[in-house]
Amino acid sequence: MTARDLRGEGAAEALRLVDDHRFLTELAAAKGVTVVVQAQRRAHPGYRLVKDILGDVVAEYGIPVTYVDVHHSDGTWNMPWEFVSREGHPYKYGYGKLLHSGYHFVDLFCWLSEVNRASARPPDRFGIEVSAVDARRIDAQLTDVAYERLFGAERWRRFGALPRPASVPDQAWGETDVVLLVRSLSGRDVVTTAVLSLLQSSFSGRSWLELPEDTYRGNGRVRHERVTLQVGPLMTIQVHSYQDGGPDRESPFDVVVYRNNGLIGGERVSRVRVRPADDGAEPRGDSLNNRAREEIFRDFLAADGRRSGLDLHGTTVRVLSAAAAGVVSSAGGGSGRSTVALDPAAAAWYRAE
Repeated sequence: MTARDLRGEGAAEALRLVDDHRFLTELAAAKGVTVVVQAQRRAHPGYRLVKDILGDVVAEYGIPVTYVDVHHSDGTWNMPWEFVSREGHPYKYGYGKLLHSGYHFVDLFCWLSEVNRASARPPDRFGIEVSAVDARRIDAQLTDVAYERLFGAERWRRFGALPRPASVPDQAWGETDVVLLVRSLSGRDVVTTAVLSLLQSSFSGRSWLELPEDTYRGNGRVRHERVTLQVGPLMTIQVHSYQDGGPDRESPFDVVVYRNNGLIGGERVSRVRVRPADDGAEPRGDSLNNRAREEIFRDFLAADGRRSGLDLHGTTVRVLSAAAAGVVSSAGGGSGRSTVALDPAAAAWYRAE
């Protein structure tokens, strides 16, 4: 939603993302306008199906979603000198994956977790731990010998002398990969344990050194997305959506539900391949995601904030802000751990640990 240069005050600056959200929310209210956030998974038919199934079970039995695993990798393979030069989705300002595409998956977790409000022990806060790998450490993972083997020594030498993270030792670099361990808590009790694995140094279709004109969709990015949710002993839901890396960018979206049908009824195992609502064809490209984006855009045109209005994103922004502060803190030798209050009115919403 907003991003800040984290090279200076670092963790303190990351926490100001919450101030940005509060300022924009209050300004919109004062002007009488509706601001809609393009968080398309809130309108995605597959994820809406998942949330509906979870909500019904949690509300009926009072058992919360006890475990969540969210994995997203987007195959963004940056050559070493690109970390230094790139302005679109940059790393040189001290932030990376979390403020690039990470927002969508922090939001997905927070949005799905809303079903736990109907459980017997609704959570009152999140405990967050962070582990991250920044651009300098990624640069160290692939040696010049590996690049020469992949691209040829002569071609590599034409580029290899350009500035790279390892040659700028005092620079604070943004993260390429980050793993969040999140516990939703009620009093002293753990309600949900969640792991969010958000990766950019992952399987990629890039096999070239020179940047193409379209550096977003034309540079080998491949999206792999997986979600697992457990409702204690009653249910597991798995979501699987992997692009194949081919020119058509095919990305089926499959939902598998496992039920303890001896207790809660229904099919023991049900599988659904989610398709666009207006045809039965196999999803091609990224059609479900794109159509969900269209839905949110139509909400914007209609000034309809019921699905993804700015005021609905307070929890997401607080979790994202705390996680970004944790990335900066851990890079400087801190613990990277924090607690975030779920009460939007809480004055002391954040505590570093």
